[in-house]
Amino acid sequence: MDDLIKERIKQVALRGKIISPEEAVGFVKDGMRIATSGTTSSGYPVSFFRALSRKEKNADQFKLDLWSAAPLGPEVDGDLVEAGIINRRLCHQANPIMAKAINKGKVLYSDMGPYIFPNQIRYRFFDDLDLTIVEAVEITEEGNIIPSTCVAESPTLIQAAHKVIVEINMNLPLEMTGIHDIIIPDNPPHRSAIPINTPSDRVGTPYIPINSDKILGVIISNESSKVPPREEINEESRKIAQHLITFFEKEVSKGRLPKNLLPLQTGLGSLGGAFLKELGKSSFTNLQTFSALLNDSILELIDSGRMKFASGSGLYFSSEGLEQFFKGIEKYKKVMILRPVDISTYPELIQRLGVIALNGAVEVDIYGHINSSHVSGGRVLTGVAGSIEYARNGYLSIFMTPSIGKRGDISRIVPMVPHVDHTEHDVHIIVTEQGLADLRGMDPKERAQEIINRCAHADYKPLLMDYFRKAQSEVGGHEPQILEEAFSFHRRLKEKGSMKI
Repeated sequence: MDDLIKERIKQVALRGKIISPEEAVGFVKDGMRIATSGTTSSGYPVSFFRALSRKEKNADQFKLDLWSAAPLGPEVDGDLVEAGIINRRLCHQANPIMAKAINKGKVLYSDMGPYIFPNQIRYRFFDDLDLTIVEAVEITEEGNIIPSTCVAESPTLIQAAHKVIVEINMNLPLEMTGIHDIIIPDNPPHRSAIPINTPSDRVGTPYIPINSDKILGVIISNESSKVPPREEINEESRKIAQHLITFFEKEVSKGRLPKNLLPLQTGLGSLGGAFLKELGKSSFTNLQTFSALLNDSILELIDSGRMKFASGSGLYFSSEGLEQFFKGIEKYKKVMILRPVDISTYPELIQRLGVIALNGAVEVDIYGHINSSHVSGGRVLTGVAGSIEYARNGYLSIFMTPSIGKRGDISRIVPMVPHVDHTEHDVHIIVTEQGLADLRGMDPKERAQEIINRCAHADYKPLLMDYFRKAQSEVGGHEPQILEEAFSFHRRLKEKGSMKI
């Protein structure tokens, strides 16, 4: 046997279970519930899912339920949908092909936060999980699994599944060993406190424990996922980031934040990346993150000496970011930890560490309710991911969005959002490229004026203010809304292609 394979599969008995991707998909039967994890850029078992979509292309009578709390790559959430074999998707998706199928009713979808999902699996709220497929760097002599670039909810999926297939990614360096910190909480009433007091605390194991008898087979893979290039930071995102930097400087001067801030959480997309990039140009140093996914800007902050430590559940890197990480892995893994996503989003830890939550929004209404997952009221765009736990439990809950979209035909500030992911109770700060609204301690009517005046685009500010004043005079109440006109912006967009009058 190849010495490289022996180096990766240290338990001798499991070397006899090496199978091809095609043999692995032979274990998958109609009606199964299968699970995996990873991100759109790394961490999921590419060879297995490419083989599965090839085998089952146009297989009308073959249907599966797919579970994952991670935004999976095109080989999973895209190709399997096009192959027509996904019946139900559980937890989180961020793929346009998957979203289109959900909106057409071809795929059933239950969206939930990545803290809730693993817990409900452990509570056995769902039907039994038949098969988990996980990407790994190595299998230890004891048969335990060293995960790859994304832990997410893999420990719980492996624990819950009847059987497991492990895909060893030979393209990943063995030096990944040691970057992981695996904790699987017990169920109530036996759950103990998790003794993490700083993002750098290690309290678990560097591997995912498993009874190796559960492993059906091991795939040896030399395939890589389709990793997108580094995203460019636009001027809108840069202005939003600059407003935030100014806000944090003021909070420090008032004694409400320490000079190195508090551990940061940034959501997916260009807005979080832009903020971290601008943070690298600021006076802030000795920074830490306690986030779900880590992006390219984290590496830049580490290289500049500004980032002291970064804790996440997976890497959401571009192709350039992954290359940079692998080249400097010995340096980076000294200041990085990858944890299960339900630990990274554990409410009590978020509160204890005082995490500053920065997340994106699809749209915001004048009272501060946030829609972060749907467009046009009912069409899903993406899952809510960990923003629920961070927003509800963070020291500061901040939502970022451009003030307009579709070349000015859409206002991101509307009278009422037709879908609510985060209520105004969980929102402290809203920021657009126009400005920043600090809503702490405000009455709803004060919030409305603050959001309209500071965050709305000039093209929509008069329309929003007219609606608000009319709602106050004609309806009144604590949070005035004219039910017949609350969705007038969305109605104009549907009828005219623009929210403008």
